[in-house]
Amino acid sequence: MANIDIKFIAKKSGCSIATVSRVINRSKPVSEKLQKRVVDTIRKYNYNPSVHAQYLAGKKSKLFGFIMTNYINQYQLLLFRYLNEFACKMGYGCIIRYCNSGFEEKLEALRELEIRGIEVCFSLFLLSREEEAYIKEHFRIKVCHMQSPEMRLNIMEKNESSVYETICYLAQLGHRRIGGIFCIDEMDDSFLIARKRGFLRAVRQMQLDQEESLIGQIHGDYEKSSLISVIEKIFVPQKLPTALFCYSDEVAIEVMSWIMKHGYRIPEDVSVVSFDGIPFAERITPSLSTISQPVEYQAKSIINGMLYLQDGAERPCDEKENEYLLQIRDSVGIPGHYEK
Repeated sequence: MANIDIKFIAKKSGCSIATVSRVINRSKPVSEKLQKRVVDTIRKYNYNPSVHAQYLAGKKSKLFGFIMTNYINQYQLLLFRYLNEFACKMGYGCIIRYCNSGFEEKLEALRELEIRGIEVCFSLFLLSREEEAYIKEHFRIKVCHMQSPEMRLNIMEKNESSVYETICYLAQLGHRRIGGIFCIDEMDDSFLIARKRGFLRAVRQMQLDQEESLIGQIHGDYEKSSLISVIEKIFVPQKLPTALFCYSDEVAIEVMSWIMKHGYRIPEDVSVVSFDGIPFAERITPSLSTISQPVEYQAKSIINGMLYLQDGAERPCDEKENEYLLQIRDSVGIPGHYEK
């Protein structure tokens, strides 16, 4: 086969070397049609200019790739702030690609990162075993996510146990009817499912009310109307929960707004607790009780895991910093009775 270089790609694409360079480096605008033709040719011949040049020079890429959802919540923003900070400290730059949750879109983002010469990528999306196997077979780039073993986050156990302990705490305050709003996840073994598992385990062990109407589920990219439907299912007059757990702070804040608009008091009528520990949680009224994630530890551990995939060197973090802390604020109290 002919030597596959930028001249070869330009010839096969039917355009100039300068145009191919613009597409690869994103230095100047190129029409969508022409860009697609160049990218398709690059894929067809498995041309990876940056990586090839680095290998010839005996160098490793000093860039990390990140794939993120088009909708970023406050926890993820905070996590990426620390990811960028720790990557910079280790001498690495960061390139982000945003996409929706579809697998083809993730693959498209990975192809773009691989063309840029990136060797290791972190995905904010969880990947199934089948997706990971496909990527490993078809890409040079190494991809990891929150539940990858290289991250050493122990995230499943931490999510389940922290929610379990929180519900037990509410039960010890006297709450017997505790509702829960959870995220629907297509992966049965995700950390979001682990939160629900911890909730249900505590409900069973503490012998709390287990009515199906106390549990609601929404998609991660939910519409406000679907959240309201779930709230209305749980808040049935005469059968109200005295406490409610929400799988994220941002969901809890919307739920609290609905509760107060409908004349209920927090925490006198219903206590609210959630998960993440975003800064805004303590600034609302009443301040939101939440399970605070160790974001700095997570970011440091993720970067260390990415470095391990890059160079094979172990850089363990202090496991003592991997603590999920329940922060009790004004939204939680001893159960009372609603009065008009």
